[in-house]
Amino acid sequence: MPHPRHDANSVHNKPSARPDALKSEPIPTPKASWWDGILGASHKISQAGSDVADRLGRPTDEGEALDAAHHPEDYGATDDIQMTDLLQGDHELTNDAYQSKLQKELGSRAQLLMGVLGVGSRTSMQRQETDDSTADGGILSHLLKRPKYHRRQVSDGAISTISPESRSSSGKGKKPRREKWYNTEEGRKARKRNRRARLRQAIATIITRERYIIKLCRALMKYGAPTHRLEEYMHMTAKELDIQAHFLYLPGCMIMSFDDPITCTTDIEIVREEQGLDLGRMADTHNVYKRVVHDKLGAEKATEELETMLRSPPRYHQLWLRCIFVGLFSVTVAPWAFNGRPVDMPIIFVLGCLMGVMQFWLSPRSKLYANVFEVSAAVLLTFIARGFGSIRVGGHPVFCFSAIVQSSIALVLPGYTVLCSSLELQSHQIVAGSIRLVYTYIYSLFLGYGVTVGITVYGLIDNNATTEATCSAASLKIYGNEYIQHFAFVPIYCAFAALTHRAKWKQIPTTSFLGTCGYVTNYLGTKYLDSRLGSTIGAFTIGLLANIYSRVWHGHAAVVIVPGIFTQVSSGLAASGSIVSGLAYAKAVKHNAAGIDVISQASLQKTLSALGYSMVQTALSITVGLFLSALVVYPRGKKRSGLFSL
Repeated sequence: MPHPRHDANSVHNKPSARPDALKSEPIPTPKASWWDGILGASHKISQAGSDVADRLGRPTDEGEALDAAHHPEDYGATDDIQMTDLLQGDHELTNDAYQSKLQKELGSRAQLLMGVLGVGSRTSMQRQETDDSTADGGILSHLLKRPKYHRRQVSDGAISTISPESRSSSGKGKKPRREKWYNTEEGRKARKRNRRARLRQAIATIITRERYIIKLCRALMKYGAPTHRLEEYMHMTAKELDIQAHFLYLPGCMIMSFDDPITCTTDIEIVREEQGLDLGRMADTHNVYKRVVHDKLGAEKATEELETMLRSPPRYHQLWLRCIFVGLFSVTVAPWAFNGRPVDMPIIFVLGCLMGVMQFWLSPRSKLYANVFEVSAAVLLTFIARGFGSIRVGGHPVFCFSAIVQSSIALVLPGYTVLCSSLELQSHQIVAGSIRLVYTYIYSLFLGYGVTVGITVYGLIDNNATTEATCSAASLKIYGNEYIQHFAFVPIYCAFAALTHRAKWKQIPTTSFLGTCGYVTNYLGTKYLDSRLGSTIGAFTIGLLANIYSRVWHGHAAVVIVPGIFTQVSSGLAASGSIVSGLAYAKAVKHNAAGIDVISQASLQKTLSALGYSMVQTALSITVGLFLSALVVYPRGKKRSGLFSL
């Protein structure tokens, strides 16, 4: 039969001096064992030490010895053992009989304890009520019932009991107790108002915190925070604000569930925001988030700052200024990524400004045109670029077609988007990563289709259209050195890439330095190893320096990484040569062989899929490098505020 469970009060509420009635039953003497021998030897050694100390005249140590703990039987505390032996005497007791016997035993011991404490005897009526009713409590419950009938009074060191009747008769001429103010009608109303005020304040606090979480999510999505860490940021914030919530991120949408365990209700919020990229406000949003997580800013004040940020006009919002930045962005990417020459830069600048007008002015004013913006821009810019590339002087082309077309559409290449999808998949966010990856791949197919159409249309108009897929090596000698061509323009490109995406001026030096370091390692790795290994090494270098900058100088790693990652994407696409792969199909169409020539059909399939495949391949290489760099600098991660890095 298993040992029965006893009431905790029956064990832990025993007095130190027990009545003789409890000792009536003999305690079985334990058999001698090797442990008793060890304890006896230790006692003898201790006694011998005490005798020596007495002879030396040292004072007696009244502290406890630092020996091993004794068994409760050594101290005589064997009540629980006796109780177990008593109740286990009858092995055939049912559960109800066992409980009844246990409660009676506890009741009798409680009565004995009350006698020791001087509580006094019960009246006959009280004894009758107790005996007739079933004992349903332990020692503590019996003791708590006694003050209802008796009150102890200490006088001259003795303990006596005085009943309520005798106490009332002894107090002659005593004034009736005055009713307290909080027991009056006004006091009850005041307490009720206070409770309602505290309840309103608690509810308002919860609503304010939930509102802050919604505003924070909207700002992070709008300003381009790392998408694979958005759910982590939201969970960290809810945990610090004592809000029970669950989050599910989809591209362009965050589903929030705020739970109330008391009322068993759930509030569902959906935040829809188009994914953008604003490096300056991304850093400001992270500052607000970090101060709230570290208890340096309240949720109400943080909500006001985020609302002010969302309502205020963005940095560099003038149309002409943004178009100029896009033109300079296209000019500075041409030499080191697509072998552009100085003679090609004016054409690239004009086409880049035209791209800016189409993206920042025409596309926002027409939803119908926004749906075909990428395809129409690729068709138009490719058509114009092939026209300039077909200009010849002395039988040699003046402008490089491949450099012009690739540099002019570099801004709309979905390199950063496909990188985000790869990071999400690597972070095991399968839903968001899969959706974004499919979108970017289809987007790349549309872009490749537009390039192919532009090349083919101009080839049908001009019989002398250029078919050069690369710039001539002789024309590149104008730079004098390949390292000057590839390394001198990279920091300038990173600066204009940051300004195009609205970075602050103080962020530009760090951004340019990191981007240059990443591209140098990428260039050397591609030259001596492989383009995929080069992208991984370059991304690892950028991520390592950015995370060190974040950990040592408390900067924003995600902000300074993004422009440097653009150098990895552009160099990877330039190495694959997938953007101008539609020249073979255009040539087949020119000779009216697209319908019968198997080679031209294969070239068409390569044209449509080459750009998307090279995008995904480059993004995977960059993802591995970024995660390795974060693992080196933050091997255990950041448990409180989350890692603000790609």
